[in-house]
Amino acid sequence: MARHLSGIDHFVIAVRDLDAARDDFTRMGFALTPRGYHTMGSENHCAMFGGDYLELLTVRRPHPVTAFFSGFLEHGDGAAAMVVATDDAQALHRDWRAAGIPVEAPASFSRPVPTAQGSADASFRITQVDVAYTPGGRVFACEHLTPELVYQPGQTVHPNGVTGLAGVTISIPPAQLEMATDRYERVLAASATGLGETGRLIRCGKVDVRLDRAAPAAVSRALPCFSALTFTVESLEALADVLHRGGVRAQRSGEAVYVEGAPAHGVTLRFVEGSRPAAS
Repeated sequence: MARHLSGIDHFVIAVRDLDAARDDFTRMGFALTPRGYHTMGSENHCAMFGGDYLELLTVRRPHPVTAFFSGFLEHGDGAAAMVVATDDAQALHRDWRAAGIPVEAPASFSRPVPTAQGSADASFRITQVDVAYTPGGRVFACEHLTPELVYQPGQTVHPNGVTGLAGVTISIPPAQLEMATDRYERVLAASATGLGETGRLIRCGKVDVRLDRAAPAAVSRALPCFSALTFTVESLEALADVLHRGGVRAQRSGEAVYVEGAPAHGVTLRFVEGSRPAAS
């Protein structure tokens, strides 16, 4: 892994209606942060875990930095971005450029967050890989300039028992699998292992980045796309109970529970027990 890339920071699900997404994820048992208002015109709710998080994002005011998300939402909700963690966005930008990866200049922004002492500005610096380089969606790096404002006490406990991010599945047309694997290896500075003839697996910090051969009919969005997100939970039985009480339809297959359709907002949500999902 690159010196200034330490793993996955968060996933982004882009949504047209942030209120509806908030309500759906709350019914699924996620404890979401208050609505955030970014200085560049986007808004969010986050589900915070121990060292990573899920972001529900919408774009209210067009801005060059969020232009990809605006275009993405023209085709509906879905998993739009995989965000890597960095301690220095400027340095990682230089490293990526030196590796021949097309990357945009770093950009800074903030959003006010409530604290026990009043409102304070959580600040970030990001650098975004050219979206044409990463089949499936946007990849960018996020440097937290004020991590104590993003990770506040009491926000990482969720009624559904989710404890963290575990994986992302990127569905790729068969003819693009080798090209996509090579590019993600370069971006994530990690080597892929084979999953037979069906896909490749790259370990990025604690998260499995899986690239799968897929037919267009197998996923809800046009290929390539980020088709599934995997979370670890304390108990699948407890999760199933929370989903049932929230009126959220779910399916169990083997050692995983899946939520699809409208409540998941364009992506399959997969839940597994333990610290790492099985490669399946």
